[in-house]
Amino acid sequence: MTACWRVQWFALCLMATACSQGVAMKDGGKAKGKILTVDSGDVGYHVTMELDLEDRAHMVYYDKKNQSLKFVSQSSAGFAISVVDDACERCLYATLKMDGDNEPHLAYYSDSTQTLTYAYRQQGRWKKEPIEWGKGTGMGARLLFDSDQLLHALYYSGDGYLKHAWRVRRSPEEMERLRREALEKARRLDKKAKRKSSTGSAGASTPQLAEPAEGFWGSERVDKANGSEKVQISFVRQPSGRLATSYLHWSGLSSELRIAMQAEDGSWSTEVAAFEDNPGKSSALFFTPGGEPHVVFREARKDRLAMAETSIEGWKAEPLVPDAYNMSIDVDASLNLLVAYEKLSGRDPRKGHLCMAWRRDGSWFRYEVDTARGSGSYLSAGLTNSGTPVIAYFEETNKSLKLFVGE
Repeated sequence: MTACWRVQWFALCLMATACSQGVAMKDGGKAKGKILTVDSGDVGYHVTMELDLEDRAHMVYYDKKNQSLKFVSQSSAGFAISVVDDACERCLYATLKMDGDNEPHLAYYSDSTQTLTYAYRQQGRWKKEPIEWGKGTGMGARLLFDSDQLLHALYYSGDGYLKHAWRVRRSPEEMERLRREALEKARRLDKKAKRKSSTGSAGASTPQLAEPAEGFWGSERVDKANGSEKVQISFVRQPSGRLATSYLHWSGLSSELRIAMQAEDGSWSTEVAAFEDNPGKSSALFFTPGGEPHVVFREARKDRLAMAETSIEGWKAEPLVPDAYNMSIDVDASLNLLVAYEKLSGRDPRKGHLCMAWRRDGSWFRYEVDTARGSGSYLSAGLTNSGTPVIAYFEETNKSLKLFVGE
């Protein structure tokens, strides 16, 4: 099939599915569970949540009132909150991954430094490393551990590319060399300053030194692509262990939903999964155990969610949820799928409320989670080991961070 015919066939497929009635869902009414207030006072922006092996929630989010980035962990005693960065004008695009020792790894963009920053906790202290400098760099940021437990980041850079970065840990020998070089440089500067100062002390001193960063980040371009405000992309592992992503390419009045997959040699291949109705501002990619890719995404022009999968003719999509502003998904090994979303009431997302669509044992159900005005304009969802939903979200009315724990 020629490239021209492939494009025409793809367009026909999308036109056919656009007329579909979509996925049939049963109305489940009010979702059973409890809603907890995690933090309040104009907090909860850019929230990302992870559940650990014991189903405890961990979250990173922006505290707008105090202009700080916060991390919180759930326990039987409640929520333990710590400040990661209190020097942000705005801490944007925060994202989180927990490691096997239940230690957090964060990435976020600081307006103050114009740097996409990596932060991690070690022996109770927060340490930071720059990933990439540049105004606007870090939009849509996502973190991921590979099968060797090496850390990767995916994000839009300020120069109009979707980028993949990876962390390289320095060896003990290199760390010692960097400490010696820093000490020698500090001593030279100290001597120079004392010679210029009439009040300089004649005695020797040991300058205070910052510990050198334990790692540094390499990066590569995945695709020439632009993001947009509040874009939500995904970063996952294929069944083979290689990396994959769904993401937006926005160009003025239109957008494309694209998929990029990493090959065995590390190279990336990209393809367009949807291009009608401005798709992809929010998207989440997942794979079946057999390796078939599926993607849930928002069509901005129709304010709805759709789900696409591949076939021999290309990508096919069908409507999933109407009147949706944004979303977050999780899927378990049995392909039970949770889609948390903000249901619109008119065009203003600040007037919407939090709902969820839940596929269990092959059947879809739709539930209302929180009817408070503006609940869910930022959100992050997960399934526990027993398959029950947990959703962290920002609630506009009280400007607070909340957590829904299902039954």
